[in-house]
Amino acid sequence: MTAGTGDYDAGFAKLPDGGQIAYEIHGRAHGGIPILLIRPLGGTMALWRTFSALLSEKFRVLSFDFRGCGSSSPVSVWVSTEGLARDSLGVLAHLGVPRAHVFGVSLGGMAATWLAILAPTRVAKLCIASAPARGLELSHSSIRHDLALAGCFARLGKDVEAALVKRILSRPFRTAHPDEVLRIERIVRAEPGSRVALLKHALAGMLHDARRELHRIEAQTLVLAGQNDDLLGTKPSHALSDAIPHSTFEIIADSGHALTLEQPIVTATRVSQFFLS
Repeated sequence: MTAGTGDYDAGFAKLPDGGQIAYEIHGRAHGGIPILLIRPLGGTMALWRTFSALLSEKFRVLSFDFRGCGSSSPVSVWVSTEGLARDSLGVLAHLGVPRAHVFGVSLGGMAATWLAILAPTRVAKLCIASAPARGLELSHSSIRHDLALAGCFARLGKDVEAALVKRILSRPFRTAHPDEVLRIERIVRAEPGSRVALLKHALAGMLHDARRELHRIEAQTLVLAGQNDDLLGTKPSHALSDAIPHSTFEIIADSGHALTLEQPIVTATRVSQFFLS
């Protein structure tokens, strides 16, 4: 089922196991290789907003919600980053897209990594943001932040996901842009994910480990990290880039872990340049 208007389309991708994934397409008029966006932990497609809108000026942009998020089917019994990659491939198959540029951030970056490993012919270029090769990588300061994130799950109802997304934003951003933080919280509260889904996705990220398979990635790759990422730091992403054969590493200035929320214009410009080059 789809509902399209002009340059926009939306619907549900049916997966082989009977699950359904809600998707959106922006920039439908553009030809060429489209971009597939894979989300981080917390929030729905609505949080791509400015980032996706900028990319859709030059590309057809495909986005979707993980199972357990937005209007997609309930979360699976077991969730892994490899499984999230297979769901991503299911969306591409449903849409009849043989090959796409792939951008993933944080948990989505881990899924994007596996997508490029599992289906190298389906990935034209790969951009991974704020993600490590192994989920348990820690920066020197991140244990404190991990505990703060874990505390978010003790909150009630809609507060769980809103608190998670807020904690992922860097302190400099939260201090400088309080109105934007409130706007982000409102978007998250409008379509909250279940506590079970969030916990399963968080566990999938923690258990992620693609180190032995990174050499299989054939796509030209750009790995991005935020200068102010106090959740992951920049070293794990740099190490990820070093392990991928055709990869470049870059730091986005004045951004924390959530590059597409804190620096959407700068990040979209760099990603667009990379996919066009």
